[in-house]
This record gives sequence, structure tokens and C-alpha cells, in this order.
Amino acid sequence: MSKKIKKEQSQVNRKLELKKETADYIDIMIRQAEKGPSGFWTEDYEGCGNPKIFPEFNEGLEHGRLIQKKHFLCPWNAAVLFANGRGNISTGCYHSCSIIDAKYLSTDMIKEVLIKFKKNMLNGYYDNPKEIGPLLTGEMIKFIESAKEAEREAIERREQKEYNQRKQMAKKLLERFSDDKNAQQFIVAHYGGKTVNSSEYGMIDFSPESKDDVVGAENMSYDDYLEVQIRTVKKCRIDFQNCFYNTPMEFKGCIEKKNSKRVCFERIFVTGMFSSGFEMFDGKEDHVWMDIKGFEDLEVGDCVSFFAEVYRYIKTSNGKVIDFGLRNPKGIKRIEKYELPTDEELMRQSIDRIICDSCYLNEMCSGADCIRNSKEL
Repeated sequence: MSKKIKKEQSQVNRKLELKKETADYIDIMIRQAEKGPSGFWTEDYEGCGNPKIFPEFNEGLEHGRLIQKKHFLCPWNAAVLFANGRGNISTGCYHSCSIIDAKYLSTDMIKEVLIKFKKNMLNGYYDNPKEIGPLLTGEMIKFIESAKEAEREAIERREQKEYNQRKQMAKKLLERFSDDKNAQQFIVAHYGGKTVNSSEYGMIDFSPESKDDVVGAENMSYDDYLEVQIRTVKKCRIDFQNCFYNTPMEFKGCIEKKNSKRVCFERIFVTGMFSSGFEMFDGKEDHVWMDIKGFEDLEVGDCVSFFAEVYRYIKTSNGKVIDFGLRNPKGIKRIEKYELPTDEELMRQSIDRIICDSCYLNEMCSGADCIRNSKEL
């Protein structure tokens, strides 16, 4: 027997083995159809492997590990399920999946689909198909669409109910913004939620518990807390705010003043990382006061690098403002003055970031070295 024939026979045998394995899994799915449909793999994609049917998928969902069952073809492949151009067998189940639609099917419908799929597969219907007939009947497709519409309506009713509840809870605060419809809409959309939202008013923290971390806000009501943020957040130290809601990496500064209790930095230069973990940012804040602890041995004119906790506090020098400061410095080191960037250097960095973000080569660039023509830049 030639090598070519042996290879072809090996491929045929492997295909038969895969079909047998797939058929065994399908039988398990049929027997447990009341638990919904299941695919053959999961990592952190909850739409596929159903742990109610195959408990081993729990590990993939909980820890983001790839748990996969070898299979010939998945019945929930969009091309197999609908056969109307919605998917393609050759792209694989991940890129052509309709299990989300299958989850609307009744138990009897799931059984019917799986039995038909198993028969087609074992008969070689999906081996080299030019055209594939759908597993779903017209009645099943209408059932899915009807279930989806009912779900959408239920979601809209729930969201409207929650909106009305928030509006009622925020009634007194909304009266304070009677002349600002945008602020009213913003407040109702997020009132009482454990979220931080970016808006035309800046970064607003709606979590009721977050007020407890603001120094000086102990006697402030939740409504007062939100009002102060919305009215004054743009007056705060924006670069420290950026650190507070992301990850500060390092602070650098030059001591301008010093007394027995506090030290003032002429400028604090900030280096941080956005919460996505893929992009860094720089910034600066001028005339920053900190507690003297940790800086006792330093003199006016000394430049230092350090790490510190960013915190929020109520500033009352010109009306109430929630501002950001630094405390509990660690890793304090003297540095040379030239290491602190000037305003011009910071501006240049900002311009470079704008150029990078809007560059047509952005998706092909590593971000380390610019690949554009220098004259073009």
C-alpha cells in the first residue's frame, strides 16, 4: 500500500473516530436537553460549553482555561443550524456560532435538532457539502424570533421600571438641577449605581459607598456628594484624578517650600497606566502640598521620585470642591533636576499621543518606534 493511500485511509479513520466521539456527546446532550444546548469548548466564553451538561466546563468558565472536546462539527454552527448564509462551516464554530439563538428553543426542539444533526453527520451529509439544508424548521425560527422579541420587551419593561425608581429616588437632587436637563438625565441614568461615569461634567463616582473614602465628607449626604462632584469636578487636579481611577506608577517633584508639618512641591510629574493595562499616560500638577513625613531630611530645591496613594478630599477654600491629593509616600529617592520634564516637553508628549492615536498606521505599530516617514511627520 502506497504512502498516499495510507495517508488517505488514516484521514478517513480519523474522521470516523471524530464522528463517533461527536455522536457520543450528542447523545448526552439529547438526554439532558432540558438543561439547554451545549457546544464543545469553553474558555471564558459563556455562550458555548454548558457546564450543566458537561461539568468539566466549569473550570474554563471560572479560570479562563481552554477546555475543549474534540468534535467533527457543531450542530450550533450557524451554517448548519440556519443554512441561510449566516455562517460558514470552514470558518469553524467560534467564528460561525448560533448557540445564542439555540438557547431560545424548547426542550423538544433541541432534541429534534440534535437527532437530525446526528443522523446527517453519520450519513456523511456534512463531509463535503456544496449546499446544506437547515436543521431548524420554519416554525422553530419563528419560535426563536418570538422568544427574542418577548425577551426584548421584558428587558425594556424592567429598564423602564428601574429608571422610574431612580427618578423617584433622585427627586430632590433633580430639583437642584432644574435648569440643566442634561445633568438631570445623567443623574437619573446612574443614580445609586456602583459606577464611575465619564461625562461632560467629568468623571463622576455614583457609588454611595465611595463617599466614605472622601476626607471631610463624613457629614455629607449622598445628594450633596453628587452635586459637589457634578458642579466642581472640572476644577479638581485632573492628572491626579486620572491616577485615582487608573494605576499610578511614579511621581517626581521639586521641593518649593517646607515647614514643620508640610512640604510643597513646585510641580509633581505623574507617570501612570490606564486600567486597560495597554497604555501609559503622563501628566503634571503644580504647587502640591503633602505631609512632611518621609521628606524630613530633604531641602528646598531637592528633586525626588516616589510612589504615593492618591486620595480624595473636600477642599473648602473657595466653596466645596472634591479634589485629589497625595499621601503615604514610599520609595523616596533623590533625582537630578533634568529628569523632571518641562511644560514644553509635556506638551510635546501630548501632541505625539494625539498623532499616534489618529495615525492610519496605528494598528500596525508597536508603539515603541514610529514607522511613518520622518518628513511626513
